[in-house]
Amino acid sequence: MHMTVERVSYLHERKIDELMHTIRHSFRPDIHREAQIIRKAISIVRRGSFTNTWCEDDGSAMEATLVDEGEAIDVKIAFPETELTCSCGESEWCAHKIAIVFFLYARFQSLTEWQHDWQRREVEQMALSISERTPNAWNSALYRLTKPLREMDPNESPNVFIHESSLLDQKVIPLSPFEYEWKPLFELFYRMHLIDAAWEYLRMQLEESNQFTYRQWQIQTWLNEQIGKLRSQVQALGKNPRPFETDAFYNALKIDFPGLVLRHHGLFQARLDIYSILWDFLYRDQASKEKELASLREHDSVDAPFFAAFFYLTQGDDESLAIVAEKAGGELLDHWLPLADKAAEMEEYEALSIIMNTIFPHIRSFFESIKNSNEGYHFIRKIDGLLEEAAFTEERREELFMLYGSAGVDTFGDFLIERKRFAEWAALMHRFNVPYDGIDPDTLKFVLSNDSAAVMPLLHTYAIRFIQEKNRHSYRRAVKLFKNMKAGAKKSGKADFWNRYIDTVREQFKRLRALSEEMEKGNLNL
Repeated sequence: MHMTVERVSYLHERKIDELMHTIRHSFRPDIHREAQIIRKAISIVRRGSFTNTWCEDDGSAMEATLVDEGEAIDVKIAFPETELTCSCGESEWCAHKIAIVFFLYARFQSLTEWQHDWQRREVEQMALSISERTPNAWNSALYRLTKPLREMDPNESPNVFIHESSLLDQKVIPLSPFEYEWKPLFELFYRMHLIDAAWEYLRMQLEESNQFTYRQWQIQTWLNEQIGKLRSQVQALGKNPRPFETDAFYNALKIDFPGLVLRHHGLFQARLDIYSILWDFLYRDQASKEKELASLREHDSVDAPFFAAFFYLTQGDDESLAIVAEKAGGELLDHWLPLADKAAEMEEYEALSIIMNTIFPHIRSFFESIKNSNEGYHFIRKIDGLLEEAAFTEERREELFMLYGSAGVDTFGDFLIERKRFAEWAALMHRFNVPYDGIDPDTLKFVLSNDSAAVMPLLHTYAIRFIQEKNRHSYRRAVKLFKNMKAGAKKSGKADFWNRYIDTVREQFKRLRALSEEMEKGNLNL
């Protein structure tokens, strides 16, 4: 009789159940490394990775070959001893040994149901511990729940990270209190634990990379969503009076929350956003705010002075802000700029001026450290906008434009046009050899309508370049520019000059028949 996999699983159903029981109690779903092994084994079965299977005629053993990451692995299970061997060389349980057990189990039972039951065990244990409604019980259960993110390899794919966090979002649902007034508070605790657990992964992905790719966009979007959910929970809690039973939880938040923003490094803007969301919510009276400020002064973190600066900013205490700025210095632009944004948003222009004066001497060195051209472009725009709001003189703003070089052409060009310095704008385009297609058509039209004489040399340069390309399409583009120049000459009353100019161009390129035809069609003389 030919022995099949189904027959082997039927003959040894009880032994397979015992193995499944052993696996269930040997691997905990709340330990990331162990959960990964189980998930990998399930994935091997579901992908159909078993390419060859062979069974003893009496069903006492089964061998299988599976493909794992392109490598062929041989696995064997022998009955009744339930001895498992694998060619991967691991002596303990490996994903391949577990996979062959799952493969046999799936012949007569639902592997999906087993997985859900296995994961539910973790949630049930946490639900039992969290039934005691105290901050410690909540923190203990949520710390265990978010442990997979704490243990995640910083080089792991963002897709895996986001999938893992979505699983946590599902697991936390049964843990949430039933009472409506408690749900937002529990959600606030959960989001803080989630961000705290993910922080090292977030920092490595967003700050250690030299470029902003789709991977970084995924992670940044996730972080923004979590901060948005924090804000939503704070707003929901702020709409209703606080039951006295929640006092212990708010006191615990006052202890834990500063640790979240001060214990971690990097991503200062995100930490400041979290701090600003919870600041007014947790420290409602002046006494508690002063107590938090005193704690910041005593903290040895390099970031503590910047959170103190945020306190002075919210209080309108420009004098104390200036003292902090003088002590901290302006080297850490990535810390000061989020504070500058807050000052501009709050219309605290004196505070903004203090911050921008502090960082002004260090802008050049920070700009030179930026490797991504797109990031540099946005940095220049941002700095100039803040300097304008801080009422810096035009001379000081121009001083920076000289340092930026070609990267600052767009922003400096807008600066010059706003002040109707059209000749200088045209000279800037000449100096940095900006191509015709690199100029916004509306900008060119605006300059032509206001000071056509200033832009004539620039348009002449572009027209000659088009002619030198020696194709009819480029000739038509040159003629279009000549028409713009003609309109400007007519408006400024320089008809004679224009006619001499266009006749000279026509004579210079008379051998280019196609160009001559296009110029005749254009009716370029006045």
